[in-house]
Amino acid sequence: MSSITRRKFLAGSVLAAGGMSWLLKSRTMQAFAAEVDKRYDFKAGTWIPTCCHMCGGTTGILCQVVDGKVIRIKPNSANPCGFSNISDDFFKNCATEGATMCPKGNSGMMTLYDPDRLAKPVRRTNPKKGIGVDPGWKEITWDEAYSEIAARMKKLRDAGTPEALLWFSEDHCFTHIQGDFCQLFGTPNYSNHSNLCDTARKASFKAVIGDERPLMDAIQSRYILLFGWNPLGATKWAHLPRIMTRARERGAKLVVVDPYYSSTARKADEWVPIRPGTDGALALAMAHVIIRDGLQDKDFVEKWTYGFDKFSEYVKDKTPAWAEKITTVPAETIERIARDFATTQPAVVDVWSGPGQHENCVHGGAAIACLATLTGGYDRPGTLHLPNKKGNAHGHLHADKPKAPRFADDNKLYPMFHGSGVYCEIFKQLAEGKGKYPAKMAMIVFQNPMMSLPGTETVAKALASLEFVVVNDIFLSETSQFADIVVPGTTYLERYDWNTHWVTWPVLALRQPVVKPIFGQPAEYEFVAELGRRLDLRDKDNKEFFKIGPLSGQPIENLTAWYEDYFSAESKNGAPKLTLEEIKALPGAVWVDKGGTKYGKFKSELKAEDVAKATIVKAKVGDLEIEQIFDKPKDQGGKRIGTMIDGKAVKGFMTPTGKVEFVLNCLTGKKDAEGKSCSDLPVYTPRDWQPDAQYPLFLINWKEATHTHTRTQNNRWLLEFKPDNPLQINRKTAERLGISDGDQVVVESKFGSAKAKAHVTEEIHPEVVGLQHGFGHWAMGAAAKGRGTSDGILRPLRADPIGGQALHKECCVRVKKA
Repeated sequence: MSSITRRKFLAGSVLAAGGMSWLLKSRTMQAFAAEVDKRYDFKAGTWIPTCCHMCGGTTGILCQVVDGKVIRIKPNSANPCGFSNISDDFFKNCATEGATMCPKGNSGMMTLYDPDRLAKPVRRTNPKKGIGVDPGWKEITWDEAYSEIAARMKKLRDAGTPEALLWFSEDHCFTHIQGDFCQLFGTPNYSNHSNLCDTARKASFKAVIGDERPLMDAIQSRYILLFGWNPLGATKWAHLPRIMTRARERGAKLVVVDPYYSSTARKADEWVPIRPGTDGALALAMAHVIIRDGLQDKDFVEKWTYGFDKFSEYVKDKTPAWAEKITTVPAETIERIARDFATTQPAVVDVWSGPGQHENCVHGGAAIACLATLTGGYDRPGTLHLPNKKGNAHGHLHADKPKAPRFADDNKLYPMFHGSGVYCEIFKQLAEGKGKYPAKMAMIVFQNPMMSLPGTETVAKALASLEFVVVNDIFLSETSQFADIVVPGTTYLERYDWNTHWVTWPVLALRQPVVKPIFGQPAEYEFVAELGRRLDLRDKDNKEFFKIGPLSGQPIENLTAWYEDYFSAESKNGAPKLTLEEIKALPGAVWVDKGGTKYGKFKSELKAEDVAKATIVKAKVGDLEIEQIFDKPKDQGGKRIGTMIDGKAVKGFMTPTGKVEFVLNCLTGKKDAEGKSCSDLPVYTPRDWQPDAQYPLFLINWKEATHTHTRTQNNRWLLEFKPDNPLQINRKTAERLGISDGDQVVVESKFGSAKAKAHVTEEIHPEVVGLQHGFGHWAMGAAAKGRGTSDGILRPLRADPIGGQALHKECCVRVKKA
């Protein structure tokens, strides 16, 4: 297919036809700024509040729109996300200090106006599928795309096999409507991105405290201990650099445990280089020191924990000397850090994806969570906070749950199965021709599993095995190359979403279109609703779900208007009790609960009237009988609201005992996905894949604020910051291998090989090599293609056997000059 023909359905030709050819030439930040300065009056236009989604950080932003074009983006100081996750800090200081945003957020316009965006639907003409195979795209109309997709879906439903449809999506954007569609259609196989990211952390903390997402209160802490997290470099949320900087200005000590000398490690008082996958052993040795020396918070441990004696017995022989042999961290360092952490209060310890993407991640993360338990480090100022995430409310869907089980993954296989599913298990069983029944069709929305999963060749085989694949994306990505139809999606600047934000108290912010979709394409939620209409999907009351507005109760023909009604119902029925239009009218289009951050919520007694209406369930936990309190009977969807402790109905922690658990009762008697018995203690077990004579080096990867996953490598502005991802290799290791800085090298594992450019440095553990995740595209766009290294080919398609987290960091390799 000629490049001229190809351009007709890409954004470049559409933007040029729309009088924006100047933009296509202004690909550097400096050139763009000069052109905008020449063409637009910076005092003109409108500033529209919305929320960023260049990554999942959802920072509040303001967009200046002139003549229907976005010309500037800046932080929105009415929105806490971008300033602080603690309410007192936000209320007192944001007006004078102002919010911040990261490089990705500043580059959003370049993704909106990327010339390589897909502008029109296309259909495959080449039936052969594989890596590097030209799909032979042919432009089709939207009606043709809808008709063929709906016909394929209808065929599955008419045959009584709706479960043969697999659906994959990003984990934040328009998930509710996709979940509703799948339930109405009859497939249980709706999965999303979370299991590629942080479900191990969620499982670890859920096992210990019953809450998947505690948030670090850094700004009020005096000692910050981080395991495998780079908040100053990866900048998961734009407020992290500020709150950590303020804490450091106030005298807080920062210690970073990481094989890589990350941006956060560079700003720390101490960098502790560690052998990958051994963080749990270090945490257990620290616990040994704290308990041995009687440094634990005795009052908290006695009143609010379960299993301390059994845990104490387990760590008796987990000495710093024991841990040194495993981790390479000197015993005296472990002793000192343990004592400092326990005696410098308030202290906060946190763990993210560094330790969370090895097969021992759940128990290792639980061991780290137990350090916080020993020091009473939950829901107090300066510790790990259990956030109140009240925001929008997903409306109740009056429809039966799908009858079929999930295709490959469920809580019977994975004892701490997450609702996002297990991508690795699904694609593995597809590739092997297994599964509980044949899967025939996939809908993939805003996802690129060919680049974001380990085991690239297995993922390719899985996608090629399906009869029909639909991709909704803004680019013709690597996954799109396996699709039968690809339809253009939208960027965050062209669509709606609610954001409950990464703060500790109730906040609901609006993401809204600041410009209309620039190719006239439907937003993803409109695409889903149109398919629902064509399939005549109805609820149990025989209502046309995708036509009757849930708030108005009236038929709404226009798709955008119908979705606005659906969307507005979520805020009206949620914590704000406000409609979409009412939230648009708020300062910065964000609802902020004036009650602010609350501490010690686990101690609070339930209201007598709530207890009177509640259902109390007696549960046997070990040798205890625990009275758990639910707002209504469990078989009616009752939600746990508390526990009877010492004769009082208190909120407690949402664990089986209502207390923080050193003994992980949720794993008692369970087997993991590989058939192994799960320990109910936060044990250290070495991962299976270790370096050997043939593959002597650990390979890890990481993320930085210059790019998001595999999504932004076509953004020309971000490429000015980070054009590729050289392989970091320790100087001593490089000398031993005869490798110099800048050399082209081959990285080989027992699963595959990849080429990379070496960067020789002191900033990585000598047993480890590593690189930034996300590069190595062979499709997507002209700027991304052929740039840097993808390491997915070097790993198998494997998940953590307890929670289903994809194992992005478990790999051993050899490196040699190319």
